[in-house]
Amino acid sequence: MIAFSMMLASCFVALAGGAFAPGTAQQVSRTGSFDLPCDADTAFPFFSPEGEREWVQGWDPRPVFPSKIEFARDTVFREGRGDEEATWTILDTDWQAHRAEYVRVAPHSHAAHIVVKVEALSGGRSKVVVSYTITAFGKSPEGLVAAFSEEAYAAKMRDWQQRISACLKGRKA
Repeated sequence: MIAFSMMLASCFVALAGGAFAPGTAQQVSRTGSFDLPCDADTAFPFFSPEGEREWVQGWDPRPVFPSKIEFARDTVFREGRGDEEATWTILDTDWQAHRAEYVRVAPHSHAAHIVVKVEALSGGRSKVVVSYTITAFGKSPEGLVAAFSEEAYAAKMRDWQQRISACLKGRKA
């Protein structure tokens, strides 16, 4: 895992090389959570590359490796178009613990490390905990960092809760 992390860090530097002057990158970490009206086994797949299609408008992951996107370690896919395209790598998926870990590299703007953990609650409910560490670079790293303010991140978590809850209601209808 250490060798993979070092290789990944080297890829960040290579991809971002020339996209920013040394010392201009900025980093911010946020963790937020929200509850869902379903058990952890039902909630966890919503955070897979294919599961996000159900609640993220315009989300269209395309496989890099393997040829079909799997919710499994070492799956690599692309999402977005043009300057917004990013390459995602699943670092780990633990179905027993309901935990997934990703790295996302958008070569023109940022790299991100994302961890999603779904915890079982009583009454068939679950709690989703999402941690992001964003390293912003490029022409305006401060804009991306501002988009990850505490207030903005809390709003993102509320939005995710509403979207996924709406999907769950649609499934029951």
